[in-house]
Amino acid sequence: MEILLSKLLPLSIYNELYKVCNFDELSEIRLRVDKPVYHSLNGRYRRLGDGDTRISSEDIGHILSQATKSSLYAYNTNIVDGFISYDGGIRIGITGEGVIKNGKLSAVKNITSLCIRIPHYIEFHDKRIDSIIKNFGNTLIISKPGYGKTTLLRYMIKSLSDDGYNVLALDERGELSGISDGKLTIDLGECTDIALGIPKITAYASQVRSMRPDIIATDEIFGEKEIDCIADCVRCGVKVIATVHSDDLANLKRSVLYSKLLENIRYVVSIIGIGNIDRVVDLKKT
Repeated sequence: MEILLSKLLPLSIYNELYKVCNFDELSEIRLRVDKPVYHSLNGRYRRLGDGDTRISSEDIGHILSQATKSSLYAYNTNIVDGFISYDGGIRIGITGEGVIKNGKLSAVKNITSLCIRIPHYIEFHDKRIDSIIKNFGNTLIISKPGYGKTTLLRYMIKSLSDDGYNVLALDERGELSGISDGKLTIDLGECTDIALGIPKITAYASQVRSMRPDIIATDEIFGEKEIDCIADCVRCGVKVIATVHSDDLANLKRSVLYSKLLENIRYVVSIIGIGNIDRVVDLKKT
């Protein structure tokens, strides 16, 4: 990961990070034009250095050029969706000035902010998680953005896979598996198949039929169509492990849309910080 960041970032920013960071704990870098750099270590944000390191438009341009291999136009669809996937599972969130055409967002210009999210594999030593893996039932991991849902999801995928389950990981954005040029950079287990870059709604239908998974793993469920796809998978006998943005299980239960999702879930794991599991709820016992 250190080598990838050295290629992606302007040298001055990388050097400052190198002075103060343990790259194994670095989860996020935030860059805003004409403002200081902030970075997150184990979920806690810090200003880089004394704040004198300010981001220029040229710095933003350098990072985007590296991330897109100097072909920014070719990545326009991704940019409109708000992110670019970079090598090693790094995801770069993007915001700037929207260009509207025929009532729809067609491009983003004058990009002013980047959020670089850095994936990690972390071992979770928690008896509650071990119990879910041993007696697996449909599982939903919930937390606010940036609290470690994907990190726990990776750990559970690998654990279930190494226990002999055929796991199909739907990795539409390339963040979950960290595949770079066809090579895995994050070990998701010996019985895991990865549907990389395939829209999840498409993958639920085509990949489930072709790969015959025991478990489907997917990150950041969003919207009615995806919830309906999950219900169909469960109906077909395929188990599911997934994540969703939520600050509280009670809020999910109050949602007309996501309460429908919970009908197919047994375990809900709530995270309140990277590596910090708040509680595990067995919905069959509540």
